Amino acid sequence: MATLRRPHAPPSTTRGPLLLALLAWGVLPWQAGSGWPLALQAGPWAWAVGLTQVLALALAIAPGARRARAVRVAAVTATAFILLAGGLALAGWTLGPGMVVVGFALVFALGYALAEAGRFRDPLLGALILSSALLIFLFIIYPLLGMARAVTLERLLGVLRDSRFLMLENPFTPQPETLRALLVAVVVALVGARLDRARRLRGLLVGLAVGVALGVALFGRGALASSLLVAGVVAPLSTLLGLAFAILQQRTRLRWLQPLLGGLALLPLITPPFVLAFALILMFGRNGFVSANLLGLDSNFLFGPVGLITAQVLAFAPVAFLVLRGSVQGLNASLEEAAWSLGSSRWRVFRTVTWPLLRPGLANALLLAVIESLSDFGNPLILGGDRNYLATEVFIAFTGRYDPVEAAVYGLVLLGLVLLVFWLQYRWLGQTSFVTTTGKPSGGRPLSLPGALEVALTALLAVWGLLVVSLYGSVIVGSFVQLWGFNYTPTLKHYQDFLVLGLPVFANTFKIALIAAIPTAILGFVLAYLVFRQEFAGKRLLEFSALLSFAMPGTVMGVGYVLAFNAEPWVLTGTTVIIILALIFREVPVGIRAGVAGLAQIEPALEEASATLGSSTGRTLSRVVLPLLLPAFIGGLAFAFVRGMTAVSQIIFLVGPGNLLATVLLLGWVEQGQMGRAAAMSTVMILSLLAVVLLLFPLTRRFDVRLGGGV
Repeated sequence: MATLRRPHAPPSTTRGPLLLALLAWGVLPWQAGSGWPLALQAGPWAWAVGLTQVLALALAIAPGARRARAVRVAAVTATAFILLAGGLALAGWTLGPGMVVVGFALVFALGYALAEAGRFRDPLLGALILSSALLIFLFIIYPLLGMARAVTLERLLGVLRDSRFLMLENPFTPQPETLRALLVAVVVALVGARLDRARRLRGLLVGLAVGVALGVALFGRGALASSLLVAGVVAPLSTLLGLAFAILQQRTRLRWLQPLLGGLALLPLITPPFVLAFALILMFGRNGFVSANLLGLDSNFLFGPVGLITAQVLAFAPVAFLVLRGSVQGLNASLEEAAWSLGSSRWRVFRTVTWPLLRPGLANALLLAVIESLSDFGNPLILGGDRNYLATEVFIAFTGRYDPVEAAVYGLVLLGLVLLVFWLQYRWLGQTSFVTTTGKPSGGRPLSLPGALEVALTALLAVWGLLVVSLYGSVIVGSFVQLWGFNYTPTLKHYQDFLVLGLPVFANTFKIALIAAIPTAILGFVLAYLVFRQEFAGKRLLEFSALLSFAMPGTVMGVGYVLAFNAEPWVLTGTTVIIILALIFREVPVGIRAGVAGLAQIEPALEEASATLGSSTGRTLSRVVLPLLLPAFIGGLAFAFVRGMTAVSQIIFLVGPGNLLATVLLLGWVEQGQMGRAAAMSTVMILSLLAVVLLLFPLTRRFDVRLGGGV
């Protein structure tokens, strides 16, 4: 007679991470600069954690029911680890690689154990959620907390009262600037209340906030007023230009304009943001080719708000165009066609149908332009003139006045302004639905542009294209002449200097950007999968924290990293590691955006079918999701690499003599007036990054399984 055998329970999945933690405990050093493992360093602390890990591993591989046991063991090991880490940090230890490996191994073990206890749907999901949350806390939230902790109320009020920050009442002018600013605030608040008749108080408060900012920008001086003035002009101009070019590309009868617009939009994205300021100096500066040679002018009009606004509009309008292109393309043509058929004029169709549907795209483009303008560092440093700006004051306070607390105050003000703009965007959009794509054919064709409007927009594009091509051409030509503005004799001297002084720095930058791009893309796709496809407690908080680095100006992130990782237990300043970490977590939203865009094109039923057939999350990700996401992953990787190559504001505080980066060296050459060397470096960067981007286009098609490609 056959006996019924009790089915064998599968071993706990926590055993792998626990075994890794135990190996790290016995092999890796836990203090930076020491070759001894923790087992031979920390005495009772070390042995307590080691024995806990041995017990946890024994229980994890023991036979029998062990779900609740795994949760208890993981909780004990994680608690012991936290106590040990805190004790070593208080003792003044500089934590080494052993701490990192053991910490993340125990976090994975805890995630696996919680999944076995039913807290998460899958062990891998639990581990990914907890480890992602830990990474975001350590490298996004923790630097911000460290910066906020360094600021006292006394220092905050002292900086805010300083005339370098804001001088509203100018003692050298007879006009009452404060009264004028208050009148502007009151008028704008009343207009806001009138426009939002449904909720007048909300309109009044929003209008008051906008009015105060407008009044300060118009009549004040100092870093706050100058930054608000420039951002208040740059953001609407960039958004309107981006909208005009997006409409022209999607609605024009001239099909050859589409690739031309794509090329013009690509150029500013693959160059450091301050290269256009450098090019403007070559063309319109005191010794510029147009201003001095052609027009005979001898003026510094370019250095100040006029030149800075011009450089930022040239740099940020392509970003607005890329955002709005998708919004214009996604409009449901049948709605416009129905309004047109009912007798509405083209202007009425645009005002009552098209414009309301474009509000989300316009809000996003405006938000991006404001953030980019406020956090821009290189252009104000080159073209700022005699004015102060928030982003440059962060740098000057830190490196010029050697006052990190003052730099932290300016950084917190910058961050507060960006978060305020986020809130205003949310209030503008509200809870209105803008869905026009339902999965069914729309059955309509987009309305073509009126002839006069198409001619006007094409002429605007021609002027824009001529200016952009001339500016980039001046940089290339400037790299082959002796001294721009004085001696245009052809020479290769600047490229010879580049080979000696710039090539090693450029190669180091290429290596660091490539190293940082890979984990940026991976972490971004993991976070996109978690927040876009999964449901778990704390999901919105995780998403907000991950996207906070997008709102964080680069200079703020740089100061936060210096203050957070310049003392025990994390001493990373002066190393290449801190630069890589800053690049990774600054550009994580790029990876998230690429991942969400890719996941939006994948039917969730494919993953549900895989799970129904018994596949784990890991197998579903590797066999179903990743092959379909590979083109988007390559695109996110390329964009993260380009952003790493052109980054300057978040890493200028972190570089040292041994790890100088190309953008920092280039900015230094521009400030020192070494225009030929700077032009040579800029030309090499532009051509190299353009080649990388163009080579990756066919690669994405090669690995697109929907087009017949594959690994």
